[in-house]
Amino acid sequence: MRRPPARPALSSHLQEHRLAKLDDSELLLQRAYRWEKERADKVFLTQPMGGGVVRDFTWAQTMDEARRVAAWLKAQGWEPGSRVAIMSKNTAWWFMSDLAIWMAGHVSVPIYPNLVAETVRQILAHSDSKLCIVGKLDDWKAMQPGIPEGMPCISTPLCDAQGFTAWDDIVKTTQPMQESPTFAEHAVATIIYTSGTTGMPK
Repeated sequence: MRRPPARPALSSHLQEHRLAKLDDSELLLQRAYRWEKERADKVFLTQPMGGGVVRDFTWAQTMDEARRVAAWLKAQGWEPGSRVAIMSKNTAWWFMSDLAIWMAGHVSVPIYPNLVAETVRQILAHSDSKLCIVGKLDDWKAMQPGIPEGMPCISTPLCDAQGFTAWDDIVKTTQPMQESPTFAEHAVATIIYTSGTTGMPK
């Protein structure tokens, strides 16, 4: 996967975070695939749902959802390396989104969950994100105007947004990706912008 071309203005300070090696041979996706098999029934994520209720996800369940969303993303027909934004607080679906985006051959663009709408709009435009995965936020109504009209979005569980394609609907109606694709060691995996508190995000 080739490094994307340099972008003007903000790109000089852009941080392109690459898939970190966990040992001498495995990248993050490769390790996830291995744990999917070796630790299938072990709990990987525990998500508070509110009201004292929690939901556990085993490695098998986590990877199944990620594979289904990855297959859906792949079916959109975007060029490999397209950017997909994640705008959410830390939840189980944030991790699954990252995995799904990578498995689909794309680059994740996490957006801080407390940014003002103008900053959200700048990041989505500068990154040329094709889609935004919206999750749990403290003030969705304040951030919502930052999403351009007509931009496709996915809403994960615990999201207050209405009218978007629901994560659970994708999981229910999409067959999981069967292959286990990986990135090259030096491929761009994630693009992280600064918060923009002292100016435009970089």
